[in-house]
Amino acid sequence: MSAQIWAILWAQFRIFRNRLPRTNVGSLLAGLVGLLWYGIFIGAGISFAFVIPSLPLGELRDDLPIGLLAILLFWQIVPLFTLSTGWSLQLNKLQIYPVSNSAFFGIEVLLRITTAPEMIFVTLGGFIGMLRHPALSFFSPCLVLLFIPLNLFLSLAIREIVLHSFERNRFRELFAIFFISISILPQLLLRTGLGRRMTPYFLSVAHNRWTPWQNISTLSLGEFSLFGAVLLLCWLAFGYWLARFLFVRSMNFEDTVRAGVADLSPTNQKQGGRKPLIRLAELPNRLFRDPLAALVQKELQSLLRMPRFRIAFGMACIFSVLVFIPVAWNSLSKGGNTFMSNNFLSIVTLYGLLMLSDVLLLNIFGLDRSATQLYFVAPIPFAAVIKAKNLAAIAFLLIQSLGVLAVVALIRIPLTGFNVISALIAASVVGLFFISAGNLSSITMARPSDPKQTFRKQSGGKMQLWLLLCSLGMFVLLGSAFLAQWALDSNWALLGVLVVEFVIGLIVYRVALDSAVERGLRDREQLIDALSKGSNPIGLGI
Repeated sequence: MSAQIWAILWAQFRIFRNRLPRTNVGSLLAGLVGLLWYGIFIGAGISFAFVIPSLPLGELRDDLPIGLLAILLFWQIVPLFTLSTGWSLQLNKLQIYPVSNSAFFGIEVLLRITTAPEMIFVTLGGFIGMLRHPALSFFSPCLVLLFIPLNLFLSLAIREIVLHSFERNRFRELFAIFFISISILPQLLLRTGLGRRMTPYFLSVAHNRWTPWQNISTLSLGEFSLFGAVLLLCWLAFGYWLARFLFVRSMNFEDTVRAGVADLSPTNQKQGGRKPLIRLAELPNRLFRDPLAALVQKELQSLLRMPRFRIAFGMACIFSVLVFIPVAWNSLSKGGNTFMSNNFLSIVTLYGLLMLSDVLLLNIFGLDRSATQLYFVAPIPFAAVIKAKNLAAIAFLLIQSLGVLAVVALIRIPLTGFNVISALIAASVVGLFFISAGNLSSITMARPSDPKQTFRKQSGGKMQLWLLLCSLGMFVLLGSAFLAQWALDSNWALLGVLVVEFVIGLIVYRVALDSAVERGLRDREQLIDALSKGSNPIGLGI
């Protein structure tokens, strides 16, 4: 098995080395951000290695189970917050190779390290600190390392459960929104009294004798117990069995995470009724002429069928509000006269727009992928294609703004007429500039996006840099408007600046559209080639 593992990993490393850019700005920025992020946890691990030897055993007995439980929660829950499963095998590609299921399972377990490598650094730092503790022998701290395979097994089991849940076509969006919405729990715990009330329960769970973190803590501190050792082995065996059982179940399905998109055939529409969003997709036929009307209708219907877009759209309407609720409650509890309370609707609306930008605005050909070549051989102007995608984006941004407004009204956050008007105008200004920037980035930084893949990030370092620059531009636009409101002490100043920026945005859009059309026609071969690149041929995906 080791030879098979090494062959796959070595081939994947060479693919990355040969295919990915090495010195562009996006990769350098991503490397610096990664270095900063992981450097924080490496520093924490180093500090544990120096601090733990000076702590008395009594304090270690109290703190070590809490630390291990925190590591487990970070390892298993944070990937759900970020929709990141790390590297994983693409079984539908690898099953054709003469590799045993045990080898696949071993590789997948090892790849779970990429889910939360930060906790590896922290665990190793604590392990080194315990080795240096004068009151502990050399062998007992080694039991702390058993916490790593236990977390790897649990991480694999959770991943398989989540992916299997996403196979269910009707519940895919509900599962995604549920898993992402739990990310508001840290804010609820930190910004409300719920955190203080939950602290005794957390400490009770951390020191429960039946839990693996308590048993590992007790055994690693030199307090051997036959009951604790047997219970720890049972936990490891259960984690291994659960991960292996769920992984083998996935092996039996060649089309893991390939659930079909919703069937929107005329037959099903008659049986299930005409949904409002489907009626929306037919509206362009009444507003525009062909070929623009047909292109807009195609965009609306195709986006509604894609799980990736539906989940992003649901998050933009619901999650963008939920994530700011603790902050809003905190502001309202202080009297309600803060920037957050006065501009809550604008903030959550624009945050939802940012969540939609990657899938809807900044990479408009990504979901079309290799089918983009049809736009250059069909007898339609390329400018009409881009305009159709922009009109579809405007329609969904309008629905998203109204959806956010409905959610905010439903949870009874205080609103005024000015809040609603300013939020809609601000979203129009930012959306117009994002669409202009997206027309250019969709040509120069085109990247294929899997419409069925809902639990994996698909944007590269260059696109993330472009999104960061667009976000900074959004802050400049809105900052100017709010600065005028503050300086003149007038709400009309805010609206006036936004209207002026909207007019400027129309001019920018026209220039960006002409530039995108000209460059797209000139570099159509490079555009089609970039969008035709699929997943890694060796079957190891990120």
